[in-house]
Parts: sequence; structure tokens; C-alpha cells
Amino acid sequence: MREGRVSKPRPDLSVIPIREAQPILSAWIRPRIPLKLIHTHEKISDADLLALAILRYLHKMPYFSRWWHFLKVEVGFVLPSLTQAHVRLKRLLPVLETLLNEVESLDFALIDSEPIPVCRFKRAKHCKFPQASFGFTTQGMIYGFKLHAWALPNGRIVRYLIRPAHEHDLNAGEQMNADWPSYGGPKIIGDKAYVGGGYITPPKTNARYPDLRWRDEYHAARKAIESAFSSVAGRGLRWGQVKTIWRLRLKVALVLIAYNLRFQNFGPVNP
Repeated sequence: MREGRVSKPRPDLSVIPIREAQPILSAWIRPRIPLKLIHTHEKISDADLLALAILRYLHKMPYFSRWWHFLKVEVGFVLPSLTQAHVRLKRLLPVLETLLNEVESLDFALIDSEPIPVCRFKRAKHCKFPQASFGFTTQGMIYGFKLHAWALPNGRIVRYLIRPAHEHDLNAGEQMNADWPSYGGPKIIGDKAYVGGGYITPPKTNARYPDLRWRDEYHAARKAIESAFSSVAGRGLRWGQVKTIWRLRLKVALVLIAYNLRFQNFGPVNP
């Protein structure tokens, strides 16, 4: 090991200045974006655009328009218009969703769902949101969607799906299991809502045939995905108002990537 060169811990992008965080995040995103022709009128690259969109949720800015204005006026970035930024983010949405569903071999995964209401329940009759529905969740009856996800025991989200609120967790879980062999056939631990779907679940008090695979330590493991959803909700999952399904997908993808950055090693920072 060479002396006189000490590595610092990986940077926390939420606490360092935006002008320093943006190049670090862009360098991580850039290899994951398909090559395309860069037009002369584009003021920033696709990687830089995605990095700034993700940093919004690290800095907990509720509205994209205010964030864009803040970056232009307060930070001094030269940026495209708000409309152009939205058009490009819509085109890059599949890239973001691919980043969050990268196939990897897993031993264990935790599955759960989190409600995403698209409006207040008392206004649901007047809310016309494509594909949204009424459904009962842990927060009671809502109008909107559910976020279904797999998480690792450390809390990192590795796979997710957005489905209407009325759809049962088992049905959504079955869709997520379509690629189960590609992930190495992991053991999936769920709560009592997933009983009967082949998952490892805690026994019900009136269960005639309890799941013999259940272990007491799985209760502690279940808290990882519950804590992950709590952090995701606090980072902006239900902020603002979206009126189209692509904007909802974009918000969910950006929030989940911003949350997962805590597990991303960007490499050591050297003095």
C-alpha cells in the first residue's frame, strides 16, 4: 500500500454542495445511458439532467419548478427550460426504471407494498387519474396506486412495481416473480398479506398449517423494508401533485434512486 495517500469515506451527496455532488452522480449515471447524438441546443447532457433531477429529492425540494428556479438563480447552472427538461426526462424514464430493476443474484429478498394516493380521499370522486383506483391499504381506503418492492436485508430496494390500489398484494407479487429465476431464485419473506403465495410468511394465530420455514429472526429482517418505505415516503413519494401516469412513474423512480444512493459506493475521495 502506498503511503502518503489516505482515502476518505464515500461522499454523502445530500450534504456536499450541489456543484460538487452533480459531477459525482453524473459520472455514475453516464455509463448506464445509451449513446445518442448530442444536439448543440442542449445546454446539459442527459446524465447531468438526471443527476440534477435526483438531487432534488436528496435536498427534499417539493416542486420541480422551484428546484429548477433555485438551480438557475441561486446555484448558477445554465439549464434548459422547464418544458424541455420535462420532455427529456420523459424520454429518459426507461433508463431510470432500468437502473432500479437491474438483475442480480440474491439469496433473500423482502417484499411489501406502500400506498401512493394521487389525491385526498374526500376529493377522489372528482379526481380523474388514468389507471388509479380505490383500494384498502395500511393507511385505510385511498384513491391511487401501490408501490410493491423487493428489498435486501440492509434496506436497499432492488426491484419494484407500481399497480392500482385495488390490486391484491399477491397478484402484484406474482407479476414481480416473473423474473424470479433471473435473480437466483431468492427466498422471499413477506408479511401475512402474502400467505398462500409461496412466500415465507409469519404464522397466523388461527393457521391450521403454519409455515415451518418461518424463523423468529425474520421479524427483525422485515423491519428493513418497512424502514425503507418510511424513508422513501419522507423523501418525497407523496409530495406535490401529478396528473399523468408517466409523471408518477418518473417521481417514483427518482425517489427510489435518491434513497438507494446511500448504498452506492462512488469510490474513495482523495485529497
